[in-house]
Amino acid sequence: MNFLRAQWWKWLSVAILFYALIGSFFVPLGAGITKISPATFQPDSTFTFQIKTYHAHLQSADAGKVQVWFKHKSNYYCPLDFHVIDDNLLEAQFAIPVSMQDSLKPASFDIVINNDLDGTFALRDALTLRKIAATDTAITVKTELCEPEVKHNKHTTFSFPYREILYETIRNTFYHVPMWFVMTMMVLVCFVASLVFLINCNKNADIIAHQAAVVTLLFGACGYFTGLIWSKYTWYIGLDWGTVVSKLLIEDIKLAGALVAVLVYIVYLIIRELIEDKSKASKVAAYYSIFGMIAFMFLVFVIPRLTDSMHPGNGGNPAFSKYDLDSSLRMFFYPAVIGWILLGFWILAIRVRIKLLEEK
Repeated sequence: MNFLRAQWWKWLSVAILFYALIGSFFVPLGAGITKISPATFQPDSTFTFQIKTYHAHLQSADAGKVQVWFKHKSNYYCPLDFHVIDDNLLEAQFAIPVSMQDSLKPASFDIVINNDLDGTFALRDALTLRKIAATDTAITVKTELCEPEVKHNKHTTFSFPYREILYETIRNTFYHVPMWFVMTMMVLVCFVASLVFLINCNKNADIIAHQAAVVTLLFGACGYFTGLIWSKYTWYIGLDWGTVVSKLLIEDIKLAGALVAVLVYIVYLIIRELIEDKSKASKVAAYYSIFGMIAFMFLVFVIPRLTDSMHPGNGGNPAFSKYDLDSSLRMFFYPAVIGWILLGFWILAIRVRIKLLEEK
């Protein structure tokens, strides 16, 4: 029992990570629109569009009234007619008179669907209007503005949000992002332990700083490679790995800065190995860790605020914006961060203990 009490935080990390793991695999994704066909149309002709959805419940008894709109800026237009084929497919007829085409700037429409179970979900810029020369025509097209009457704007099922580009890969949020949190904690531990060593010449503090740098690299590598894989299958679909890496280093300042921060701590370990006098190596490494801490903060937290990024919360914000996480994601994301941080400290404790035994 004493052992269990002494190791409570380790068992807590296991329980939290198991909870986050279950959620990341088994909570379904919310409803979204994946495709509309055709994707272009022209005025003065009635088009029938097939709209494919994902994880929707269009034919469910609990869905209630299914509504569809074609949205341009803040205006909603009703389809001429539509019918549901199955839970994830419907057809809608829509047309625009040629007299309206010049007023539609930009010439694109969003598709918006609503029902009581899935709430409101949309596909931005789903349709493009191909303008034609105004000619005399016998065809008269009637299109009407709508005032949407929505009973449930938010989905009533428990699910993760459907985000364009991310889709099911949104589950990587519980793995990729916490890696950087753990890395940041280990950088802080390395910094504080190095200061303690410089002030008191405490050998144990030097060991903690050394092993914290090792764990920093472990989670930094995990964060970088999970981000690399994530970007290949979201931002850079179809590109080879070499092109993906070069694009990330040039186009995404956050991942590039994090990679340089990892290299800073590789240099830290090299310094400890190159200097033969271990006492001198410890002091030089301790001073270097102060530089490493400053460089890390600058590369990871300062530079991303000065430029844009493809990451969520872009536009000078290195973290998430308030729109990137919803309540269902928060239920698993924050526990995942805590669980991974505790696991990082557990790994650090094991490495420090091994090093102390080697010293003896």
